[in-house]
Amino acid sequence: MSITSEQLIVEGKNVPLHALNMSVRSKLGTYLDPEGFVTGDYSNDYQGLAEVIGFTFQDITNFQRQSKPTQEMLYQWGTRPELSPTVDNLIKHLQTIGRSDDVITECAHLIKKDVDRYKQCHKDITGSKDMIQDPSVSQGPNRPSCDYVPESDKLGLVTIDDVKEKGDTLYYDAFVIYNPVGKDLEFVKELAGKMESPPYNLKFCIPWRDDLPGGSRYEVSAHMIATRCRRTLVILSSDFLKSAAADFQLKFAHCLSPGARSKKVVPVFSAPCKMPDILRAVSFVDFTNPGLRDWNWPRLNAVLRCPLNPDPRDYMSEAELEELKLNAGVITKRMWYSTGVLTMNFPEESEDNTPYNG
Repeated sequence: MSITSEQLIVEGKNVPLHALNMSVRSKLGTYLDPEGFVTGDYSNDYQGLAEVIGFTFQDITNFQRQSKPTQEMLYQWGTRPELSPTVDNLIKHLQTIGRSDDVITECAHLIKKDVDRYKQCHKDITGSKDMIQDPSVSQGPNRPSCDYVPESDKLGLVTIDDVKEKGDTLYYDAFVIYNPVGKDLEFVKELAGKMESPPYNLKFCIPWRDDLPGGSRYEVSAHMIATRCRRTLVILSSDFLKSAAADFQLKFAHCLSPGARSKKVVPVFSAPCKMPDILRAVSFVDFTNPGLRDWNWPRLNAVLRCPLNPDPRDYMSEAELEELKLNAGVITKRMWYSTGVLTMNFPEESEDNTPYNG
């Protein structure tokens, strides 16, 4: 028996978008990623869907630069509570752009399966507002909602949120590495209060606040950094340098992002200290300068939200990309000298550029 759009709207009412598994998102992408055509007031592809949802022109332009624009749009939608990211709204918006006959019909059984799974996970806590995470707070990347422990999550319940969500695995925007013994704890509390509240609405995994006691501290932190946190914030101060646990977490996180290409590890100075050698070449956020503090909150938010593997089209125009393809393999050392790049004197990267207390 086929499942109608009206049934999905009823079934998916108030079910958050993060309930949809990757199989649904991928299948939606196969239909919506190709450029469509205008039917009525909107195009019938991901761009029209994004417009109906309420994304801006700049947002849609950014989606165009992604290799999988529909999946990126769904992820961004899930982090924007003001745009009402729910399954029933997804179905309504697909109807608006005229994709009831193909997209909804082909994906209906997968959507219903994920909705049923989500409701099964949450049936014991429905109506208990104190047990459910504030919907205005991001859950990091929108990953599968499940009633089983996936292969990558063999540790099972490791955070307070895991217990609250009854097996619905949560993902975080960042893991915070710090030494709780000293003044860094005060800064981390300020950081969480600022970044986990509007307008940023990020979600951090903070040791000694979110992890469950009784497990192996090092195993749990490595698991969270590797599989459930997009990025890692390293809170640097003289106290940080005294913590063996923080040193282990930093080295482990750094191993996941050699060369800092994906900005996986973000150093944050809470007090003047020497930059660890392993982070010497990585740019940082400096909260020791009172004049920069107001600028650093949006900078930190931006780096935590940007893609881990950005598409080159995010920072190069189509003309530049085309020229790069045409010139590939023919750029000689002489041409580099003609641009002056090889003859420029760049300042050395050293600890002198970091907040250092001598």
